[in-house]
Amino acid sequence: MIPPDLLTQLTAGRDRLQELINKCRTISASQEDRSHRTALLKSIVGLCLMQVKLWAYGQYASGVMTAEDVHLLGFLLPGETGGRHDRAEATDAVAEVKVSIVNEDFIRVVVDQSAGENAARVVHGWPHGVRHALIVIMAADGKTEVFRLMTTRLHNDIRMPEGSHGKQFIIKAAFLKHVDDEPKFGNEPTFSMPLTTEDLAAALDRQHHEDFEAQVREIELQRREIERLQAELNAKGK
Repeated sequence: MIPPDLLTQLTAGRDRLQELINKCRTISASQEDRSHRTALLKSIVGLCLMQVKLWAYGQYASGVMTAEDVHLLGFLLPGETGGRHDRAEATDAVAEVKVSIVNEDFIRVVVDQSAGENAARVVHGWPHGVRHALIVIMAADGKTEVFRLMTTRLHNDIRMPEGSHGKQFIIKAAFLKHVDDEPKFGNEPTFSMPLTTEDLAAALDRQHHEDFEAQVREIELQRREIERLQAELNAKGK
């Protein structure tokens, strides 16, 4: 399903555009009304060609949507040209990803081209004919995927999933000519998200709570042991 905020923009824009179109069909329409109609139409088309299209590509890459679903939305998949030309071959370019911590919730990811054996050098910019990159973030076990993004930007600020504070992750990226190409990932650097003062306070509070519960359990065990000994003494005194 399209993200709620994007769906709201499209729905509100469509309804307002219909109002302006109806008004511009009457003799009472002003030049301002026509200008507003044209600007709103351009804005909605741009929204569809950028955000909706990129969302659809991401859904396709994740296996949620099929190629037919994307076509029904009016989009061609990257590399498709309406059937008049052969599909372009996948790229051999290998992506090198770098990550920096912005704050406790966001990271900044930069994707460049790997320079091969010399890992100290990279080639900036997109490989020839490539305009999509797949970014995948894994948990520290290297198996559990926690984030996936199909992007048309080499520099991306990413909000990490909830519960990421204080944990370590692995990130990797791949260049794609078509969103259904088999990803060819490059380096896989690790990074750790920082803890906030609130996280530390909550952890300390949990520790105090666990210590208190442990003390309560120990006191209860001692009470039962005392009762048992008292019962034995009472039995011997009879």
